[in-house]
Amino acid sequence: MGEQIGTGEAVDEDEDGPVEITIEKRLAILRKSRWNVFMYLGIAGLMFAFAMFPFSHEIEMDSFVADYPTGYIWGVVIPGEDYTDVPVVVSIDIANVPADTESIEVTIIKANNCVVPEVAIGQNDARTGYESHANQIWTIEDVAVGQSYQHTFKIDPGLYCVEVFIDSDHTSGYDVTVDVSTYPNQFIAGSIGALCLGLSLFAFIGAQKHGKFVKNLTAPSKEITAEERVLAETSSARLATGPNGPPSVPAGPSGPPSEPAGPSGPPSEPAGPSGPPQAEPTEEVAQELDVYEDQGEGYYFRIFSDGTYDQTVYVVEGGQYVPYEA
Repeated sequence: MGEQIGTGEAVDEDEDGPVEITIEKRLAILRKSRWNVFMYLGIAGLMFAFAMFPFSHEIEMDSFVADYPTGYIWGVVIPGEDYTDVPVVVSIDIANVPADTESIEVTIIKANNCVVPEVAIGQNDARTGYESHANQIWTIEDVAVGQSYQHTFKIDPGLYCVEVFIDSDHTSGYDVTVDVSTYPNQFIAGSIGALCLGLSLFAFIGAQKHGKFVKNLTAPSKEITAEERVLAETSSARLATGPNGPPSVPAGPSGPPSEPAGPSGPPSEPAGPSGPPQAEPTEEVAQELDVYEDQGEGYYFRIFSDGTYDQTVYVVEGGQYVPYEA
């Protein structure tokens, strides 16, 4: 188990006791992980290229028949048709054939060599479908000069003979090129390449973990908590909407108030109400919902429910907040 400590080091505990892993060692592990990624990717690329590399043989036909012994074709020995079969691609380029050519037969026969008895038996088995996986046939019906044809056989590892037969009554006038390409490393090298590709993926994940760990040790990032974010936003809102400083106290009266003049006649009757009464209860409810902030010396600022400030200065009179009047 590894444990991160405050000095930027990690501690691995084993049976003998804790073993410290310094940042330098972590950096070395990180470099090794990254090199493993490139190494496995390079091996995978080489294996895939090797899997697609063909072993080719070209046959120039100047008569109606041609044989080619492939030699031993290696691969995974699993009898029958399966995904481990070796691909054999046969390509035919026709430059010239007699006009009475009816078809071209390409037969791949599992035989030790291209002797007549084995080839004849294999051709017959391929035509009838007997042991079709060991003896396979491809027939080109509509033969045209200047055309190219291609077919892929899937065979098991072993010795084979490829025979090309042109069905025509003429013994001359043939100009046909046959290319036989085998891919015996496709399954083996492809499997190794896929394995290395998977290892490179695991190495990449490990390198990412080591890189994140080393980054946190060398340059730790400060995470802002939700509480700190809310406090910062509240402070910003108050600076944007509140007053810049304590309210200025207006100057007091310069002297005693002058006495009002006496009445010059009988008091006049008060006029009747000219409109609806003031909504005092509503104002009182609004005042109760508001918050008053003490500014010192008996002066207050009112804070509305939306967080904004009223620019009017308030004082307390009779247990209520009333606007200050100079």
